Amino acid sequence: MNRVTVLLPVYNGAEFLAETIDSVLNQTYADFNFLIINDASTDNSEEIILSYTDLRIQYLVNEKNLGSIGSPQKGMDIIQTEYIARIDQDDLWQSTKLKKQMDLLDSNPQIGLCGTSIELIGDISGIRIFPISNEPLKVGFLFGCFMSHPSVVFRKSFLVESGLRYSPEYYLADDYKMWIDCLNYTEIYNIPEPLVSYRQHQSQICSVHAPEQLVVKNRVRLEMLERIYPNPTEEEKEFHLQIFSEQNIQSIADYRKCIEWKKTLQLHNKLYGYYIQPHILYKELDKYMQAGYKGYVLSRYFQKFSMSNGLKYILSFDWRYLSLRRNASLLFKCIF
Repeated sequence: MNRVTVLLPVYNGAEFLAETIDSVLNQTYADFNFLIINDASTDNSEEIILSYTDLRIQYLVNEKNLGSIGSPQKGMDIIQTEYIARIDQDDLWQSTKLKKQMDLLDSNPQIGLCGTSIELIGDISGIRIFPISNEPLKVGFLFGCFMSHPSVVFRKSFLVESGLRYSPEYYLADDYKMWIDCLNYTEIYNIPEPLVSYRQHQSQICSVHAPEQLVVKNRVRLEMLERIYPNPTEEEKEFHLQIFSEQNIQSIADYRKCIEWKKTLQLHNKLYGYYIQPHILYKELDKYMQAGYKGYVLSRYFQKFSMSNGLKYILSFDWRYLSLRRNASLLFKCIF
Protein backbone atom coordinates (compact mmCIF):
# COMPACT_ATOMS: atom_id res chain seq x y z
CA MET A 1 0.00 0.00 0.00
CA ASN A 2 1.29 3.46 -0.87
CA ARG A 3 2.18 5.67 2.08
CA VAL A 4 1.30 9.06 0.62
CA THR A 5 -1.59 10.49 -1.35
CA VAL A 6 -1.23 13.66 -3.40
CA LEU A 7 -4.45 15.69 -3.28
CA LEU A 8 -5.30 18.01 -6.17
CA PRO A 9 -8.66 19.85 -6.05
CA VAL A 10 -9.64 21.31 -9.43
CA TYR A 11 -12.20 23.93 -10.35
CA ASN A 12 -12.04 25.37 -13.88
CA GLY A 13 -8.28 24.95 -13.87
CA ALA A 14 -7.74 23.91 -17.48
CA GLU A 15 -5.24 26.64 -18.34
CA PHE A 16 -2.37 25.24 -16.25
CA LEU A 17 -3.74 21.84 -15.20
CA ALA A 18 -1.65 19.61 -17.49
CA GLU A 19 1.58 21.23 -16.30
CA THR A 20 0.55 20.69 -12.69
CA ILE A 21 -0.38 17.03 -13.19
CA ASP A 22 2.86 16.38 -15.10
CA SER A 23 4.94 17.89 -12.28
CA VAL A 24 3.36 15.44 -9.83
CA LEU A 25 3.67 12.39 -12.04
CA ASN A 26 7.34 13.19 -12.72
CA GLN A 27 8.40 13.03 -9.06
CA THR A 28 11.50 10.98 -8.26
CA TYR A 29 9.51 9.53 -5.34
CA ALA A 30 7.02 7.59 -7.41
CA ASP A 31 5.21 5.44 -4.83
CA PHE A 32 2.08 7.52 -4.25
CA ASN A 33 -1.63 7.71 -4.93
CA PHE A 34 -2.84 10.79 -6.81
CA LEU A 35 -6.37 11.87 -5.91
CA ILE A 36 -7.81 14.51 -8.26
CA ILE A 37 -11.18 15.97 -7.26
CA ASN A 38 -13.10 17.85 -9.93
CA ASP A 39 -15.22 20.39 -8.04
CA ALA A 40 -18.01 20.61 -10.64
CA SER A 41 -15.87 22.40 -13.22
CA THR A 42 -17.58 23.93 -16.25
CA ASP A 43 -14.49 24.14 -18.47
CA ASN A 44 -12.57 21.25 -20.07
CA SER A 45 -10.70 20.28 -16.89
CA GLU A 46 -12.28 16.82 -16.97
CA GLU A 47 -11.11 16.22 -20.52
CA ILE A 48 -7.54 17.01 -19.50
CA ILE A 49 -7.68 14.76 -16.43
CA LEU A 50 -9.16 11.83 -18.35
CA SER A 51 -6.42 12.09 -20.98
CA TYR A 52 -3.98 10.60 -18.44
CA THR A 53 -3.73 6.82 -18.10
CA ASP A 54 -1.34 6.69 -15.12
CA LEU A 55 -2.71 4.07 -12.71
CA ARG A 56 -1.79 6.18 -9.69
CA ILE A 57 -4.53 8.67 -10.55
CA GLN A 58 -7.84 8.33 -8.71
CA TYR A 59 -10.53 10.65 -10.08
CA LEU A 60 -13.58 11.93 -8.22
CA VAL A 61 -16.23 14.38 -9.39
CA ASN A 62 -18.29 16.52 -7.02
CA GLU A 63 -21.93 16.68 -8.09
CA LYS A 64 -22.05 20.28 -6.89
CA ASN A 65 -19.32 22.82 -6.22
CA LEU A 66 -17.99 22.56 -2.65
CA GLY A 67 -15.58 25.47 -2.92
CA SER A 68 -11.93 26.03 -2.10
CA ILE A 69 -12.36 24.78 1.47
CA GLY A 70 -15.03 22.09 1.11
CA SER A 71 -13.45 20.17 -1.76
CA PRO A 72 -9.92 19.89 -0.25
CA GLN A 73 -11.42 18.97 3.13
CA LYS A 74 -13.48 16.22 1.49
CA GLY A 75 -10.28 14.79 0.03
CA MET A 76 -8.38 14.97 3.31
CA ASP A 77 -11.24 13.22 5.10
CA ILE A 78 -11.37 10.26 2.72
CA ILE A 79 -7.61 9.79 2.31
CA GLN A 80 -6.31 6.99 4.57
CA THR A 81 -2.60 6.90 3.71
CA GLU A 82 0.09 7.83 6.22
CA TYR A 83 0.76 11.18 4.53
CA ILE A 84 -1.29 13.71 2.56
CA ALA A 85 0.47 16.04 0.12
CA ARG A 86 -1.37 19.11 -1.18
CA ILE A 87 -1.01 20.82 -4.53
CA ASP A 88 -3.12 23.46 -6.27
CA GLN A 89 -4.22 23.40 -9.90
CA ASP A 90 -1.88 26.12 -11.16
CA ASP A 91 1.34 25.34 -9.29
CA LEU A 92 4.32 23.08 -10.06
CA TRP A 93 6.57 20.78 -8.05
CA GLN A 94 10.28 20.34 -8.59
CA SER A 95 11.01 16.68 -9.36
CA THR A 96 12.70 15.96 -5.99
CA LYS A 97 10.14 17.78 -3.85
CA LEU A 98 8.15 14.83 -2.53
CA LYS A 99 11.24 12.64 -1.97
CA LYS A 100 12.93 15.28 0.18
CA GLN A 101 9.81 15.77 2.29
CA MET A 102 9.22 12.06 2.78
CA ASP A 103 12.84 11.57 3.87
CA LEU A 104 12.53 14.42 6.37
CA LEU A 105 9.21 13.26 7.82
CA ASP A 106 10.35 9.66 8.11
CA SER A 107 13.44 10.82 10.01
CA ASN A 108 11.54 13.21 12.29
CA PRO A 109 8.35 11.64 13.70
CA GLN A 110 7.72 14.73 15.85
CA ILE A 111 7.02 16.81 12.72
CA GLY A 112 3.38 16.67 11.66
CA LEU A 113 3.47 19.23 8.86
CA CYS A 114 6.23 19.91 6.34
CA GLY A 115 6.36 22.62 3.68
CA THR A 116 9.07 24.09 1.47
CA SER A 117 10.22 27.47 0.29
CA ILE A 118 8.89 28.59 -3.10
CA GLU A 119 9.76 30.15 -6.43
CA LEU A 120 7.25 32.75 -7.68
CA ILE A 121 6.32 32.44 -11.35
CA GLY A 122 3.80 34.15 -13.59
CA ASP A 123 2.97 37.82 -13.01
CA ILE A 124 5.62 38.06 -10.25
CA SER A 125 8.97 36.31 -10.13
CA GLY A 126 11.42 35.70 -7.32
CA ILE A 127 12.39 33.30 -4.54
CA ARG A 128 10.78 33.23 -1.10
CA ILE A 129 12.75 31.44 1.61
CA PHE A 130 10.50 30.79 4.58
CA PRO A 131 11.41 30.36 8.26
CA ILE A 132 12.36 26.73 8.84
CA SER A 133 11.20 25.46 12.25
CA ASN A 134 8.64 26.11 15.00
CA GLU A 135 10.18 29.01 16.88
CA PRO A 136 11.16 31.20 13.88
CA LEU A 137 7.79 30.36 12.30
CA LYS A 138 5.96 31.58 15.40
CA VAL A 139 7.62 34.96 14.92
CA GLY A 140 7.06 34.88 11.18
CA PHE A 141 3.34 34.21 11.65
CA LEU A 142 3.08 37.54 13.48
CA PHE A 143 3.80 39.10 10.10
CA GLY A 144 2.18 36.80 7.57
CA CYS A 145 1.59 33.33 6.16
CA PHE A 146 5.04 31.80 5.86
CA MET A 147 4.00 28.36 4.63
CA SER A 148 2.88 27.67 1.07
CA HIS A 149 -0.25 25.57 0.71
CA PRO A 150 0.80 23.70 -2.45
CA SER A 151 4.05 22.71 -0.73
CA VAL A 152 2.74 21.05 2.43
CA VAL A 153 2.66 17.40 3.43
CA PHE A 154 0.53 16.45 6.46
CA ARG A 155 1.01 13.44 8.69
CA LYS A 156 -2.49 11.90 8.67
CA SER A 157 -2.25 10.60 12.24
CA PHE A 158 -1.59 14.13 13.49
CA LEU A 159 -4.71 15.43 11.73
CA VAL A 160 -6.84 12.64 13.20
CA GLU A 161 -5.50 13.07 16.74
CA SER A 162 -5.78 16.88 16.71
CA GLY A 163 -9.11 17.04 14.88
CA LEU A 164 -7.89 20.04 12.91
CA ARG A 165 -9.83 21.03 9.81
CA TYR A 166 -9.92 24.01 7.47
CA SER A 167 -12.28 26.62 8.90
CA PRO A 168 -14.89 28.23 6.59
CA GLU A 169 -14.95 31.17 9.03
CA TYR A 170 -11.44 31.99 7.81
CA TYR A 171 -12.17 31.76 4.09
CA LEU A 172 -9.32 33.36 2.06
CA ALA A 173 -6.87 32.79 4.93
CA ASP A 174 -7.97 29.30 6.02
CA ASP A 175 -4.51 27.88 5.31
CA TYR A 176 -2.83 30.57 7.45
CA LYS A 177 -5.28 29.76 10.28
CA MET A 178 -4.55 26.05 9.88
CA TRP A 179 -0.79 26.60 10.19
CA ILE A 180 -0.99 28.58 13.43
CA ASP A 181 -3.38 26.00 14.90
CA CYS A 182 -0.95 23.22 13.97
CA LEU A 183 1.57 24.87 16.31
CA ASN A 184 -0.65 23.84 19.24
CA TYR A 185 -0.26 20.14 18.43
CA THR A 186 2.92 19.40 16.51
CA GLU A 187 6.22 20.62 15.21
CA ILE A 188 6.12 22.13 11.74
CA TYR A 189 8.98 22.58 9.29
CA ASN A 190 9.84 24.25 5.99
CA ILE A 191 12.60 22.76 3.84
CA PRO A 192 14.62 25.88 2.93
CA GLU A 193 14.70 25.10 -0.78
CA PRO A 194 12.27 26.48 -3.41
CA LEU A 195 10.84 23.10 -4.37
CA VAL A 196 7.50 24.52 -5.52
CA SER A 197 6.81 27.00 -8.32
CA TYR A 198 3.94 29.12 -7.03
CA ARG A 199 2.07 30.83 -9.85
CA GLN A 200 0.93 34.44 -9.48
CA HIS A 201 -1.86 35.59 -11.80
CA GLN A 202 -4.80 37.97 -11.72
CA SER A 203 -7.53 35.31 -11.80
CA GLN A 204 -6.43 33.42 -8.67
CA ILE A 205 -8.64 33.77 -5.60
CA CYS A 206 -6.13 35.73 -3.51
CA SER A 207 -5.78 38.34 -6.29
CA VAL A 208 -9.50 38.70 -7.00
CA HIS A 209 -10.39 39.03 -3.31
CA ALA A 210 -7.29 40.80 -1.98
CA PRO A 211 -9.09 43.39 0.26
CA GLU A 212 -11.32 40.72 1.83
CA GLN A 213 -8.32 38.44 2.29
CA LEU A 214 -6.43 41.14 4.21
CA VAL A 215 -9.29 41.42 6.71
CA VAL A 216 -9.14 37.69 7.50
CA LYS A 217 -5.35 37.66 7.42
CA ASN A 218 -5.37 40.35 10.11
CA ARG A 219 -7.65 38.22 12.29
CA VAL A 220 -5.02 35.48 12.21
CA ARG A 221 -2.21 37.97 12.90
CA LEU A 222 -4.04 39.15 16.01
CA GLU A 223 -4.56 35.55 17.17
CA MET A 224 -0.79 35.06 16.97
CA LEU A 225 -0.19 38.35 18.79
CA GLU A 226 -2.50 37.35 21.63
CA ARG A 227 -0.54 34.15 22.22
CA ILE A 228 2.30 36.41 23.32
CA TYR A 229 0.35 39.39 24.60
CA PRO A 230 -3.25 38.68 25.65
CA ASN A 231 -5.65 41.62 25.57
CA PRO A 232 -3.66 44.34 23.77
CA THR A 233 -5.39 47.71 23.51
CA GLU A 234 -7.22 48.74 20.35
CA GLU A 235 -4.49 51.29 19.65
CA GLU A 236 -1.82 48.59 20.00
CA LYS A 237 -3.73 46.27 17.69
CA GLU A 238 -3.99 48.99 15.06
CA PHE A 239 -0.27 49.75 15.26
CA HIS A 240 0.61 46.05 15.10
CA LEU A 241 -1.52 45.52 11.98
CA GLN A 242 -1.01 48.75 10.09
CA ILE A 243 2.66 49.47 10.76
CA PHE A 244 4.51 46.63 12.47
CA SER A 245 3.20 43.51 10.69
CA GLU A 246 3.07 45.23 7.31
CA GLN A 247 6.61 46.60 7.87
CA ASN A 248 5.06 49.88 6.74
CA ILE A 249 7.64 52.27 8.16
CA GLN A 250 7.18 55.78 6.79
CA SER A 251 9.30 57.81 9.22
CA ILE A 252 11.93 57.64 11.96
CA ALA A 253 9.08 58.08 14.43
CA ASP A 254 7.44 54.91 13.09
CA TYR A 255 10.66 52.97 13.54
CA ARG A 256 11.11 54.21 17.09
CA LYS A 257 7.58 53.03 17.84
CA CYS A 258 8.53 49.65 16.37
CA ILE A 259 11.50 49.47 18.74
CA GLU A 260 9.20 50.14 21.69
CA TRP A 261 6.67 47.60 20.42
CA LYS A 262 9.42 45.01 20.15
CA LYS A 263 10.27 45.63 23.82
CA THR A 264 6.59 45.27 24.73
CA LEU A 265 6.36 41.93 22.94
CA GLN A 266 9.51 40.68 24.64
CA LEU A 267 8.17 41.69 28.04
CA HIS A 268 4.80 40.02 27.60
CA ASN A 269 6.38 36.92 26.10
CA LYS A 270 8.28 36.64 29.39
CA LEU A 271 5.28 37.46 31.60
CA TYR A 272 3.07 34.84 29.92
CA GLY A 273 5.51 31.95 30.00
CA TYR A 274 7.78 32.30 26.96
CA TYR A 275 5.49 31.21 24.14
CA ILE A 276 8.50 31.92 21.93
CA GLN A 277 12.09 31.30 23.02
CA PRO A 278 13.32 34.78 24.02
CA HIS A 279 16.58 34.82 22.05
CA ILE A 280 14.73 33.75 18.88
CA LEU A 281 12.01 36.34 19.42
CA TYR A 282 14.65 39.08 19.79
CA LYS A 283 16.65 37.98 16.75
CA GLU A 284 13.70 37.36 14.42
CA LEU A 285 11.82 40.54 15.32
CA ASP A 286 14.97 42.53 14.66
CA LYS A 287 15.28 40.90 11.23
CA TYR A 288 11.76 41.88 10.17
CA MET A 289 12.11 45.38 11.60
CA GLN A 290 15.38 45.94 9.77
CA ALA A 291 13.80 44.81 6.51
CA GLY A 292 10.98 47.31 7.03
CA TYR A 293 13.37 50.12 7.91
CA LYS A 294 15.53 49.40 4.88
CA GLY A 295 12.39 49.77 2.75
CA TYR A 296 11.87 53.23 4.27
CA VAL A 297 15.50 54.21 3.61
CA LEU A 298 15.31 53.04 0.00
CA SER A 299 12.10 54.97 -0.69
CA ARG A 300 13.35 58.16 1.02
CA TYR A 301 16.97 58.33 -0.13
CA PHE A 302 17.63 55.84 -2.88
CA GLN A 303 15.08 56.11 -5.66
CA LYS A 304 18.36 56.27 -7.56
CA PHE A 305 21.77 55.13 -6.30
CA SER A 306 24.28 57.96 -6.65
CA MET A 307 27.12 59.58 -4.70
CA SER A 308 24.95 62.62 -3.93
CA ASN A 309 22.11 60.50 -2.55
CA GLY A 310 24.58 58.49 -0.50
CA LEU A 311 25.95 61.70 0.99
CA LYS A 312 22.45 62.95 1.84
CA TYR A 313 21.81 59.68 3.62
CA ILE A 314 25.05 59.90 5.62
CA LEU A 315 24.35 63.49 6.66
CA SER A 316 20.81 62.63 7.74
CA PHE A 317 22.08 60.26 10.46
CA ASP A 318 19.16 57.95 9.60
CA TRP A 319 21.80 55.28 9.02
CA ARG A 320 22.05 54.90 12.83
CA TYR A 321 19.04 52.56 12.83
CA LEU A 322 20.23 50.25 10.05
CA SER A 323 22.73 47.43 10.51
CA LEU A 324 26.35 47.85 9.41
CA ARG A 325 25.94 45.17 6.75
CA ARG A 326 22.87 46.82 5.21
CA ASN A 327 24.47 50.27 5.30
CA ALA A 328 27.61 48.94 3.62
CA SER A 329 25.49 47.36 0.88
CA LEU A 330 23.66 50.64 0.19
CA LEU A 331 26.81 52.74 0.08
CA PHE A 332 28.60 50.19 -2.10
CA LYS A 333 25.81 50.55 -4.67
CA CYS A 334 26.20 54.35 -4.55
CA ILE A 335 29.93 54.15 -5.23
CA PHE A 336 29.96 51.44 -7.89
